[in-house]
Amino acid sequence: MSINHVIDQSDQKLIEQALGKRISRDKIISDINGDPDTKVIFDTFSPEDQEKIIAFLAGERTLQILCDSFFKKILDPGVTPERVESLLSAIYGEKVEIVEVLPKEGIVISDGGSQVIMDIIVRLSDGSYTTVEMQRLGYLFPGERTSCYLSDMMMRQYQKVRSNKGKNFSYKDLNNVNLIVIMEESSKEFLAVAPEYIHRRETSFDSGAKVKSLENVTYISLDTFKEKNQNEIGTELDAWLTFFTVEKPEDVLRLLSSHPEFLPMYKEITGFRKEPAEVIGMFSEELRIMDRNTTKYMIDELHEQVEAAKQELETAQQQVEAAQQELETAQQQVEAAQQELETAQQQVEAAKQEAEAAKQEAEAAKQEAEAATNENIDLKKESVEKDQTINKQIQTIDLQVQTIEDQEKTIEILRKQLAEQQKK
Repeated sequence: MSINHVIDQSDQKLIEQALGKRISRDKIISDINGDPDTKVIFDTFSPEDQEKIIAFLAGERTLQILCDSFFKKILDPGVTPERVESLLSAIYGEKVEIVEVLPKEGIVISDGGSQVIMDIIVRLSDGSYTTVEMQRLGYLFPGERTSCYLSDMMMRQYQKVRSNKGKNFSYKDLNNVNLIVIMEESSKEFLAVAPEYIHRRETSFDSGAKVKSLENVTYISLDTFKEKNQNEIGTELDAWLTFFTVEKPEDVLRLLSSHPEFLPMYKEITGFRKEPAEVIGMFSEELRIMDRNTTKYMIDELHEQVEAAKQELETAQQQVEAAQQELETAQQQVEAAQQELETAQQQVEAAKQEAEAAKQEAEAAKQEAEAATNENIDLKKESVEKDQTINKQIQTIDLQVQTIEDQEKTIEILRKQLAEQQKK
C-alpha cells in the first residue's frame, strides 16, 4: 500500500520531512547491485529483511531506533542530553537532569565470551546513577543479570565516592543506582503478566522495617506495549515507547501530530539513507548480534529445559520405586491370602471325607436295622424309630455335605479373583 493511500495530502509534507523524499525502488536496487561488497552482504538477508531495507532507503518507512547504531546516535547523552532527560523523565514520572555522562568502557560484564556494555550510563542531579540497557531479545534469568549490572554500578560509585571522601567516607554518601531495561521481545516472566508492560521492582520487609534500598529496577516490555496501545498516545512515556516500536508512515504521522519534538530524531534516522552501504553494513552487524544472542538464549533455554526434565525424571523414578514397593507389598498379601485359601480347602476336603464316612456308617446301620426288622417282627417298632433317627442323621449329613460343596464354590471364586489380581 502506498503512502498516498494511507495519509492525507495535507500531511504529506510532514511525512516527507520525517522520512525524506521518495526514491524509486529500481534505483535503490541498482545502487546495491552496483557495489559488489554491499550486494554480497545484502544477499545474505532474508526476503523480509531485504524488503525492510529497500523500503527504508526508498523513503517508504523508517527503521526502529532499537537497532544499536541508531540508538547510540539518536540517544547519545553526550551529544543530546535533553533527549535522554526527556526519556528518563517520562519513565520516572518526574523531571530529571543529567550532570555527568559516564564512559561505558568501565561497565563491561563477561557473558559467555561476549561482552554486555550498557547503552547509557549517566549521573543525575540528585546524585543517583542511571543505566539504560536496550535489549532486542529479553534474556533468560533477567533477575540474576540485573543483580550483576547493579552490583557493578554500585561498586563503581562506591570506589569513586570513597576515593573522593577519604577518611570522611560514610555509606550515607552513596546514592541510588537505577537500571532501566527496555526489551523489544520480553522473556516469559514478563509475558506471563501481560497486558502490564511497565515492571518496577519494589523492596520491602515482611516485618514492616523501613530500611533504605539503593537499587531500583524498571523493565519495559515493548512487545506488550505495542499490542496493548495500538492507537493511543496518552502520555510522554507512550510517545517514547511508540517511537521505539513503529515504522509505518501512518504510525509515524500519528506520533508527530501529537509530539512534533520527535521530528528531528526521525530526520537523523533518515540521514542514514544517504549511505546505503553503511545502512546495510550496520543492519548486517545487528543481525549478527541478534543471531549470537538468539543462540545464547536458546542454549540457556535448552539448559533450563534439560534441568527441568532431569527433575521430572527424578520425581518419576521416585514414583516408580514407590509403586514397586506397593506392588511387592500387594504381592505378599496375595501370597498370604493364597496360603490361607489352600488351608481352608484342605479343611473342607477333610470335613467332606469325614461326612462321607459318617454317611456310609449310617447307611450300614440302616441296612442292619432293616435286616433286624425282617428277622424280628417284635422289633419293628424299634427299628422304625431307629430308621427315622438314622434318616435324620443322613439328612443332617447331607446338609453338611451341601455346606461343604457351597464352601468349595466360594473357594473357587476366591481362587479366580486371586488369579486376576496376580495378573494385574
